[in-house]
Formats: sequence, structure tokens, C-alpha cells
Amino acid sequence: MNQTTKKQHYIWRNYLAPWTSTNSNKGAIQCLRGNKIFSVSLMNIAHENYFYGVKELTKFERYIINEMAINRFTGIQREIGEQWLNLYCAPFDLVDQEVSFSYSLSIPVDKIKIKSDQEFKNWNIEFIEKLHCQIEATGIQYLEQIRKNDISFWENEESRDKFSFYICNQYFRTKRIRDSIIMVFTKGKNIFENFKDVRPENMWIPLTLIFASNMGVNISHNFSAVLLQAKNSSFIVGDQPVINTYSTFDAMTSPDDVELFYPVTPHKAILLTKKSKYKSGQKLVIDDKEVEKYNMLEVNASWEQIFAKERVQLEKLKNV
Repeated sequence: MNQTTKKQHYIWRNYLAPWTSTNSNKGAIQCLRGNKIFSVSLMNIAHENYFYGVKELTKFERYIINEMAINRFTGIQREIGEQWLNLYCAPFDLVDQEVSFSYSLSIPVDKIKIKSDQEFKNWNIEFIEKLHCQIEATGIQYLEQIRKNDISFWENEESRDKFSFYICNQYFRTKRIRDSIIMVFTKGKNIFENFKDVRPENMWIPLTLIFASNMGVNISHNFSAVLLQAKNSSFIVGDQPVINTYSTFDAMTSPDDVELFYPVTPHKAILLTKKSKYKSGQKLVIDDKEVEKYNMLEVNASWEQIFAKERVQLEKLKNV
């Protein structure tokens, strides 16, 4: 691997394109950060250097992931969780297997040297980045349909499964979720002695992939899809674009339920819900008050940055 992606984005730039001045991933978007509003390219927002870098897990860290997110399920759901964990650990497991095989042939191999090799490090930096690119690719057709007021894909089980996994990944892949997982584990380390050597910064990526799969199954099988259309006002979007409307916005307090809201353009959003007042496939034009409600949820869910099509929308949010 000759080149690695240093600046890794935790929000898909193509997704944000409708909020730019040119409706493209090369356009500028209005951003509120630190009470300052500025126009910026999508390349320079919602990113962190080597955000998705793969790190080696200890046996105990793998055990915790198994107990938290895998072993409580059965059947195919458990198998998928195991596959995600094995995939994440694969680079280091392959090195261990290579070393073990070499020693069985009386050929000494320096495991530390292999794992510290820059080519090996580069591969691990790029590994999850490329995986998210593949997941994003599965979402393209559904975003295009939603932008055309078409959510008929929800009637098809395969499409429903694919979109559910896509949207749940967009929910879990962000900086807010990463920092929340790390914070929860850090507090746990201060309480439980056997957690003192756990490194949550190493564990969050496989956990989020497994969480996304688990939530995606629930969404696909039990939720209705509703298209929301803003009539006279516009949706904004934060750096935690998919939000649970039941969220407490506190990592230490679990929400009572799940309902996912995902703005797809400044005037269209999809709501995945179990509420009986909605019918799957329904298209609703919502008034300014309802749009404002969802916009404030986006503000509350945001971690560092809020985006809008027009600067005037962000002016109202300064000092909030």
C-alpha cells in the first residue's frame, strides 16, 4: 500500500453535498464551530488524522467485546458479530499465525519487527477507511431515491436490510460515539479493578461495527420508514447526523427507545420509527415548528460542528 489516508472523515462528504453552495462534494458549506460561523470545504470538516486506525486488542479486550455485543445474541446475528471482531483482529492474527508457522519450521521471525513495519502500519490505517467507503457505496442508491421523494425501497427486505445497516453505521461511526464509548469505559476503569488495563480507544471500532449490525437488524424488521418534507424552512445537520430522537444526549444514561432521524437534504429527511401514528411509506410535509424541533435535536446531538445551507440558520444558533 503506497498511500494512506491521513485525513479520515467520520461523516461522508457525498452525504453532506446537498448542504453546499454547489450541491456537490466540492462545494462550500456553512459551519458553526466554537460559536464562530464560516464557509468551508467538505474536505476540511468532520475529520481527524488516522481516525479509523486499527489497533491490536488484548485477549481480555476481545473478551469484553464478546460479552458486551456478541454472546448475548444467537444464530446469524451472533455469527455476524463474531465475523466483525475476527475481521478487525485479522491483521494481527495473521502475523501471529505467520510467526507460529515459521517457528514450527525452526525459522526465527521477529514479530515486533513485522508489526512495527511501516507497510503493515499503513495497511492498518487504511483498513477501516476502505471498509466505510464500501458501506457508503451501498447507501448511494437509497440516498438518491430519498432525494427524489421515493422510499419504496423500504418495501423490499434486501433493500431494507442494506439501508438499515448503512444508516446505523452512519450513526455509530462518528467522533461523538467514539468519545462516548471511551468515556464510559474510562469511568468503568475507575470503578472496576479488572478494567484498569483496558484500552477503550482500541475497542471502539469493532464495537461500533457490531452495534450497527445489531441495531440494523432491529430497524429492518420492526420499523416503518417515513419521508419528511420541509415546506417553508430547511433542515440543518450536525456532526452526529443520524440521531435517536429518544436520546438523553448523555453517554451514561441510556435512552428509553429508538427512533432514527436522518436529514438527507435541506428539505428532506427520513424517519425510522415504531410509532403507530405513522405508516410505512408515508410522505409527510411538516411545518416550520416541526422542522425546528428536529433541528434542535441535531444541535443537541452535535459534538463540535453544525452545518447549514444558509448562514442565517446558524446565526440563530450562536450562544446556544
